[in-house]
Amino acid sequence: MTDLKDKKLPTVAQVEEIMQDWGKYTIDQFAERLALQKEIIETTVEYLHLLKRVSDEKSIPVMACFRNDNLESIVRCAGANRGYR
Repeated sequence: MTDLKDKKLPTVAQVEEIMQDWGKYTIDQFAERLALQKEIIETTVEYLHLLKRVSDEKSIPVMACFRNDNLESIVRCAGANRGYR
């Protein structure tokens, strides 16, 4: 994945918005709407593609939304909120 050091990262809510509205907007439109760099949106989508649907919501770990302010943890948290891991 791309080096994202010193770049503005999306919030969990913004990642959830990308998940919800995927297919309605282009990457460029998401970047403009969310005031993020196109590169950040592209990398976010790459991480989203790595998530897998959880069949039993009770199997989501308690620490699913522990964040250390890197893009992967933000995407995992947003995914956990929507039944992915």
